[in-house]
Amino acid sequence: MSDRTLLSTARVENILRDTLDALEQGKNEMYDIAEHARQEFERLQAELEEVQVDVGQAISTVEVLEQRFKHARIRLYQMSRDYDHYSEQDKANAYREAERIRESLAVARERERNLSQQRRSLEVSLARVEEIASKAERFVSQVGVALNFLAGNIRDVNEQLECVQVKHEIAQGILKGQEDERKRLAREIHDGPVQDMANIALRLDIVERLYGVGRFEEAGQEFSSLKGLVKTIIGDIRRIIYDLSPMALDDLGLVHTVTRYVQENCERQGVHGEVRVVGREERLAATVEVAVFRTVQEAVNNSLRHGRPTEVLVRLEFLGDRIGVGVFDNGVGFNLVEVRRLLQEGRHYGLVGMEDRIKLLNGTLKIHSAPGQGTRIVATVPL
Repeated sequence: MSDRTLLSTARVENILRDTLDALEQGKNEMYDIAEHARQEFERLQAELEEVQVDVGQAISTVEVLEQRFKHARIRLYQMSRDYDHYSEQDKANAYREAERIRESLAVARERERNLSQQRRSLEVSLARVEEIASKAERFVSQVGVALNFLAGNIRDVNEQLECVQVKHEIAQGILKGQEDERKRLAREIHDGPVQDMANIALRLDIVERLYGVGRFEEAGQEFSSLKGLVKTIIGDIRRIIYDLSPMALDDLGLVHTVTRYVQENCERQGVHGEVRVVGREERLAATVEVAVFRTVQEAVNNSLRHGRPTEVLVRLEFLGDRIGVGVFDNGVGFNLVEVRRLLQEGRHYGLVGMEDRIKLLNGTLKIHSAPGQGTRIVATVPL
């Protein structure tokens, strides 16, 4: 291999340090942008809620005034029909009252139009700010992955990987796997605890308003229901922490951890979950146990989320010189040709993450599925 292909250790270290500095600066700047965007989003959201209340009140006011104006016009029609039965003073008063209501109605309609326009403008601004915040947060997450990778022992990088192409492929695999894990975690936190906590904030505001107007019994009922929601959030957070770093894997081993995970998640979805073990269980290298667990985790998650199964079976095979893992379901299945195309393009992040973990351990992973025929995912890792 020529000197042009290999980079000196010193040069690699300098490149990585410069890259780290630039990425760190960019990450901090994008974090500030994301934070300001989130604050602006919350401000606009609060303003939009107030405007929506005002719009509702304006609509009610217009409806009331329209009814009053209708009655006033009927009154004028009756006076015009029975002209001689009413005094000039009565007729003048009726005309003045009708004119006053008409003017009030015009003002109310204009206020309703202005508030509706303000609401639409706020909704557009809210969507735009949320998009900016989401993009900034994704950028921060992606840069964070790169920083975590590059901030490792940079002196060992060039010593362990002599071929530039190999370095590139393995780095991409590691980055992709880490990024997928972060995306999954961010999605779970955003769709679960974050949404629930936002709901709590809104409902606490309702409780405060109920107390303010003396509706103590309703406020107490609302507060009691909030306690149940808080318990749910605590459970969700504990589950996410367990998914992120299952301590039982170190303490109790692969079989116990996989069994607990499958049973708890399947039971939560009303699905029959089962784990079968072939061979004599033994403790494996930590990297192998983590890779196998994450593979089972992703496969079961995909099955429960997309497959709509009634049964999920996980099979662990201790075969001496290798370990086999299979995840089978009787769900709706999917078009394997389409999924293989997505895999080649690197767009099916969950399956790509499973493949990368197994490949990094010199293992193999195969997927079998068809619409209406369920899904089978089988992996083998040498020991």
